[in-house]
Amino acid sequence: MKHPKVRRIKGKLTQQQQARLRRQQRLIEKELPELIERDQMRRQAAEESTFSGELRRAIHASQLPLTEIAAKVGISPLALCDFLTGERTLRSDVLDRLMTSLGLELSARS
Repeated sequence: MKHPKVRRIKGKLTQQQQARLRRQQRLIEKELPELIERDQMRRQAAEESTFSGELRRAIHASQLPLTEIAAKVGISPLALCDFLTGERTLRSDVLDRLMTSLGLELSARS
């Protein structure tokens, strides 16, 4: 995933811009603990030594954006994110479409 270039603001901010910046900082501070917790859940779910864990690792390793993967398999990006954090399971037909969209095949271990 490409990250946008950081825009640097040079010069002094107006009072209106400073107030907007403070509001945005407060919103980020409120949201950050939940984002940290969801990231930890995502990491733990991806480390599972299960079929779902393996599929999660393949999704993370893919160069495709999550929104594109979700669209390809016919689910919402939120449903995919919830699967990646382990908060949600997916139906078997969705799992099949995920594997196909990622170019994966299921094989038995010897």
